[in-house]
Amino acid sequence: MRVVRVPKFGAENLVVADADDPRPAGGEVLIATEAATINPSDAGIVSGAMAPRFPPGLEPPYTPGWDLAGRVTEVGPGVNAALVGQRVVGFSAWFVTGHGTQASMVALPATDVAVAPEGLAAAQLTTVGLNGLTAWRGLDELQLAPGATLAVTGAAGAVGGFALDLAVAKGLEVAAIVYERDRPDVLARGAAHAVAPGSSGAGAAVREAIPGGVDALLDTAGIGAPALGAIRDGGRYASVTVVPGTERGITVTRVYTRMDPVGLPALMQKASDGRLHTPVARQFDISEAQAAYLEFFSGPHRGRIVLTF
Repeated sequence: MRVVRVPKFGAENLVVADADDPRPAGGEVLIATEAATINPSDAGIVSGAMAPRFPPGLEPPYTPGWDLAGRVTEVGPGVNAALVGQRVVGFSAWFVTGHGTQASMVALPATDVAVAPEGLAAAQLTTVGLNGLTAWRGLDELQLAPGATLAVTGAAGAVGGFALDLAVAKGLEVAAIVYERDRPDVLARGAAHAVAPGSSGAGAAVREAIPGGVDALLDTAGIGAPALGAIRDGGRYASVTVVPGTERGITVTRVYTRMDPVGLPALMQKASDGRLHTPVARQFDISEAQAAYLEFFSGPHRGRIVLTF
């Protein structure tokens, strides 16, 4: 198989190597990869920025990758053989296992894959896993009923874009906190308000649109404490990165992404139906993995950078 390797930190050191195909162990499926997204967490693995979160004892070379789309070619003991030939998406909890998906053949637990629709391109399918599950989990943490108000930082980004789509589908009134250039896009996708923080900051900008403050805020951009000003007293805040101290009775939580056997199939269906936007900025063949990472680091991009196999 062909596999991305990081022998030492830095995109300039990344290589694509040949390796023996893995074999599925008990409870696993072997997947012939068609596409794998480069996520911000992958960039942090390659650069070394995420090294403090690596699994204990993990040694280089590292293979990044949280997501993939492909077809099951073989199953291990205890797995339904009917999965062979099925198109699937897979999710690898890299900070737990250190097991990356940026390889032409990948073995994953059968519990960490979901059957994927045939109608959506593999490059689009692979954008959903990590980012979609993070957004799904974030909204679940906030426990909002239809009609509630929600601010989303980075609402045009990888996680924030999915959060916007999911929140609109839940009937929430969404204030999308974005750069000015992204205002038309988020409004077209159903945001009730498009807020560009400017010099006043996110809190004040949201309050201009919703004077009483929002019921909750999902922080996908790592704004942290300055974003709390957007939230009403006693509201809720969830972050995928930094977690500030609380104030004014606001409940503060950190979102930890994990495989969700209900969430991932649901996200796949929403993507297939066009209810989730899955933009791809550019695709690179696996042989061009180093160029793909350099392109990622040159961002930001409108859409994902995807490796194809």
